[in-house]
Amino acid sequence: MSGSFTWDALVRIGTIKPYEKALVLTVFHTFDGPPSPLRSPERPAWNTIVCFKAPLRDQIVEHLSPGDLCHFHGFVRTGTFTDDADAKRRAVDLVIQRFDLLHKHIDGPTDH
Repeated sequence: MSGSFTWDALVRIGTIKPYEKALVLTVFHTFDGPPSPLRSPERPAWNTIVCFKAPLRDQIVEHLSPGDLCHFHGFVRTGTFTDDADAKRRAVDLVIQRFDLLHKHIDGPTDH
């Protein structure tokens, strides 16, 4: 089942955490549905996505920072593992295959 589902997301970067063999990003977006007087206000949705390919991890670290607006494309990977307590666990990863930086978030004082 691994790789059988693809995903695309337009999101803002929350955090970028490097690990030895992976890069883990938290990202957020708002739910945008059709306008309705009964609909609740927009609310953020947070997700965690992961990158395993070293060259792509390097590009992400070099070019992205919190607040940036990005488009990510990837696939869903499922697997199982045994944790430290010897319990069998199931994992579902949203794996990044490529990204596009759409808008760079720049913090700092204004000039006027």
